[in-house]
Amino acid sequence: MDQGVAAVLAALIAVAGVALGLFGARWQARSMQEQANAAIEAVRAQGRDQNAQWRRTVRRDVWVEYLGAIDEFRLSAGVVAEHLADENLPEAELALEETRSRSMGATDAYRKIELEGPEQIVSKGYALQGSIVNTLFELEQALTAARSMRVLREAGEREQREVPSDQDRPITRILSSLRELQAMGSNDPGRTEYGQQIGLQIITLGLLSASDAAALLFTCSQQLSLSEALDRLPHGRWLRFHEVRTDFVQAARSHLDEST
Repeated sequence: MDQGVAAVLAALIAVAGVALGLFGARWQARSMQEQANAAIEAVRAQGRDQNAQWRRTVRRDVWVEYLGAIDEFRLSAGVVAEHLADENLPEAELALEETRSRSMGATDAYRKIELEGPEQIVSKGYALQGSIVNTLFELEQALTAARSMRVLREAGEREQREVPSDQDRPITRILSSLRELQAMGSNDPGRTEYGQQIGLQIITLGLLSASDAAALLFTCSQQLSLSEALDRLPHGRWLRFHEVRTDFVQAARSHLDEST
């Protein structure tokens, strides 16, 4: 082999070596890039998992805080109802102020749920907030009704002392009609009309203001008959409140189960 051929072969071998080196370098670089991408994706996946776990923890804590506020409101509302049942109106009024404060605490806790979500839990919480508003309204009406009933009873006692004939005792008849209204079932179709007739009589006689008479009749019509109260055991008048709270808890559990 002469020197020219040897030089050409050497050059070809060098070129081939460079090509192979470049190919190897590219393959190695590609492999390293794939490894790097896989590592980055693994870090991102871990970050997503950690963030999801953190979100679940935050949401769970927010839900627990809200349920605590709800239960405090419910207990406070029960105290108001007990004082009203005992006709201890000053204590009922104090307890009602405490219940209003508890409702504000529950509202503040609910705002956190609105921020944290998810929408399903937000909607369930909204229903609970509605139950709080309704409960407060019913307790306020019941307190006004208790005061109004006391006024009617005192007027009825004066009437019985001053009027000898039962036929001339309209207040006594109104009190009797109110007892009949309370005894009627909540699904009785004539309950509303009967209550309106009583309210008209009360206002016509000037015994109560229209708003006080309305509160009295609303409360009487909302009271459960004995049979209804037995059907709604063990939660009694709080059955609807209990049902809405249960819906919230079940939705929260379901969401946590789906996230695990």
